[in-house]
Amino acid sequence: MDPLWDPVVYLSYIPTFKDMNTMSNEMIIAETELDSSGHFVFETKSFPEEDKLYRLHVSKKDAPAASLIIGGKEENHMFFIANKNSGIYIENKEDKGLFYDYKISGYQPNKDFKLIHNLINDDDRISDTRTLKKEFVNKTIVYEELRHIADTSSHPIVSLYALTKSKFESSYLENQSFYESYLDKWKHENSTYFKELRAKFPKKDKSITVWVILTGIVFFLLGFIIHYVIGTKKKTSHKQLKLLSVQERKVYALLVEGKSNKEISEAFNIGISTVKSHVSSIYNKLNIKSRKDILNLK
Repeated sequence: MDPLWDPVVYLSYIPTFKDMNTMSNEMIIAETELDSSGHFVFETKSFPEEDKLYRLHVSKKDAPAASLIIGGKEENHMFFIANKNSGIYIENKEDKGLFYDYKISGYQPNKDFKLIHNLINDDDRISDTRTLKKEFVNKTIVYEELRHIADTSSHPIVSLYALTKSKFESSYLENQSFYESYLDKWKHENSTYFKELRAKFPKKDKSITVWVILTGIVFFLLGFIIHYVIGTKKKTSHKQLKLLSVQERKVYALLVEGKSNKEISEAFNIGISTVKSHVSSIYNKLNIKSRKDILNLK
């Protein structure tokens, strides 16, 4: 190992993606010394059963243990995904920088995670040589590729890391259906990484949803009440009509047509007084007071 570096490797737990570029002594959960051949080992038996994100880093001699160098050939850290049963092997190509280029094997999600990391870093490394237009086009392609990885990966942390690095906040409205489908796909994931992501998405206005539901309930109840009242009236009127005699029903039929007492008298060849008697009896049995009420009853 380069004599500029202290021969101690530190292991940190990374609870959210925003913690990837932060460092503190509290984040360090273990440390081990390099042997004479530059090898080191961390036991994963104390790790949780589910996958989590971790970081390995070293510090320069005389520098604080919790020191982080981001970017360039002196970048002093790397990330990996692990659980208590995973076996991970890291081979460093020291001639190109401590963690500038390395090979990781043993647990497939780490290869995919490194692929995303390289995709982002390679794009950043050559951005200074591009024109503004070429840089914009290239970053658009990179972000589309990251969204593709996020959509097709079956590993939640790998998928989410790709999405996080795709600058989804700036393209949410443009690709809203994609993001909504993505959240639905991983709706059962409750890790700290997904909780962090969900907090970044625009929240739906629950008050509008509640208002729509309440409006629907009101209209349903109103329709039910109207249907019930009309049905009740129909049942009542039919029941009352059965109280009429045969002759009264005949008179009632002509009353519904708007016939006068004289016209009813001539139609049935009965006297006006008899018609008035029938009309009076119909009013009493149907609990109405005028011909207008008969039309309403109809």
